Amino acid sequence: MECLERIDHPGSWVKEKYQEVQKLLRERETRCSNKIYERKNKAVGILMEILEALTHCKEPLCTVAAAITHLNIGILQADLEDTGLATEYFRKCIDLLEDSKLTPEGILPAISANNQLGLIYAQRGSYEEAKDFLKQAEGLYVKFTEDVGLEPVHMVTIMGIEEIEGDLCAKSILEKLHTLTLYYLAQVCRELDDKCSFALYCHRTLSKQLSQNKITQDLDYVDWALNAATISQYFIEQDKFPQARHHLAAASYILERYAEILTAKGTRETSETIAAEYENYDHRSANVARCWAKYGIGLLGASKERLLKKAEQEDQDSKPAKVSDQVCKYPQTEIMEDPRFVDLEPELAPITNEITDMYLLDFNDARPVFLNVRKWLDKAKEYYTFENHASDYAWIAQDLSQAYKFLAFFEDNEDRQARMHKRRIDILEEVIEGLCPRFYRVICREIWIELAETYSEILDLKIDRLQASNEKPTAQVVAKIERLARSSIKHYQSYLNSLETKKSESGVESFSDDLLYPALYTYFHVGRLYNKIITSDVQQKIENMQNSVDAYSFVVNYYNKHPERQEKLEKYEFIKLSKEFVTLLPLTLDRLKQQQINQQ
Repeated sequence: MECLERIDHPGSWVKEKYQEVQKLLRERETRCSNKIYERKNKAVGILMEILEALTHCKEPLCTVAAAITHLNIGILQADLEDTGLATEYFRKCIDLLEDSKLTPEGILPAISANNQLGLIYAQRGSYEEAKDFLKQAEGLYVKFTEDVGLEPVHMVTIMGIEEIEGDLCAKSILEKLHTLTLYYLAQVCRELDDKCSFALYCHRTLSKQLSQNKITQDLDYVDWALNAATISQYFIEQDKFPQARHHLAAASYILERYAEILTAKGTRETSETIAAEYENYDHRSANVARCWAKYGIGLLGASKERLLKKAEQEDQDSKPAKVSDQVCKYPQTEIMEDPRFVDLEPELAPITNEITDMYLLDFNDARPVFLNVRKWLDKAKEYYTFENHASDYAWIAQDLSQAYKFLAFFEDNEDRQARMHKRRIDILEEVIEGLCPRFYRVICREIWIELAETYSEILDLKIDRLQASNEKPTAQVVAKIERLARSSIKHYQSYLNSLETKKSESGVESFSDDLLYPALYTYFHVGRLYNKIITSDVQQKIENMQNSVDAYSFVVNYYNKHPERQEKLEKYEFIKLSKEFVTLLPLTLDRLKQQQINQQ
């Protein structure tokens, strides 16, 4: 079919000119930007001549040809970074196609023009406008494929040119354009903080890429797997673990297929190019392993929260609840679908069977999840070594510590709980010893706080057991409690020592807004810890009590010296408690000092 050949004027001439444009744009790329610029400018000039000729043609098909020409000029103007002019041409293309956008001839340029406008507005930061154009493109595809049911016509065919062998057919171009629509919509929804739509559009993009790969065989396996694993993190945040597990399994499966392709190409020693592919595979496999670990940690954490809520509500129902029963934590107007890669389902079963997608009820449920998390983090550490990726290695260590923390929640035996927390300490202290606080300040702060909290958790276990026994503590228990308290205080103090303050106009030292709450809360914890140390030595009691008063006093004095922060701070319970302790503890301190005098 040579559409314009049937038009008396200007068919043949348009065909020749359009072929000239195609030849210009198909010429071998050069590194010389001036030559590329010249070629594109020349192409624009020829397309403008075509537009002029088409204005004399009254045939309906000439309108579509004019729209395609406007589209091509717009694309070239966008390439030449004149997005204002490009926008005008894309809009004109859409206007010309108003009556033919759902026809086989008009569907491709109509979707393409809307995609291009969506991209331009997104690049300008006008995301709502971008979304409007992209939704138009999405709607056109749905209506054409579901209601019209005809095969699209290739745009070059409209211009009188036969399809070139090796180029995509019109139907494949339609699918590729729709894939771009979905991809752009995903990015726009992310910028608009519409996480639910972002995840769903990402999924649809990946599904389209899979279906297109059956025809084109050009799937970027590593990129696809990484994107599927990334989407899983959204589902984890929403407690939608079946969907998260499905996407992670798909990511792992696609990576396995890529590994087979890579092995067939050769070994790392075959060539630098293949060695680079292996490096990329190792890198992204480690990333997917970390995403799997996040899944396990998320499932442990969500199960813990669910059990705590059930305990609070005195809910006696112990029947396991599938996570898929949960509703998407997004406005009720959004309907959360269950996105699946249907074609991959049979191949994913061996992978998904390795870990549950149901809430955990006890230690027997939690332990296999924990073991999987540890396995995945060990795999991630094969790539993210401390020597070459210190920050990532530290984050992996923190993830493993978090997994132990959640596992301890499911453990009833206090001794085993304490051993799990001790394992956390070993993991984190190994990392902190190798990090320079000057260069890794943020990570060090996180680890100091976590270490302090972990020592404190073990301390609370020891004190709870002591109080439950109603027995006098042995010297060994007293020494253990003091070591735990002072270790916790040491790490809290390391954190506090790393914080900067700035003087206000009145000369008062102040923390920045992001550090205010953690800093004051840390002082409160230090005050609490000094009070937990058990000793029969009166002088030691006085010193501990004074240190406790000093920590609580810091919190109260900061509150008093910053009236502009009081409304924000007074909602915190620890502020109220600090005020009470600052009033009561000095009385106890005075009694201790009097007791010391009487003993002398």
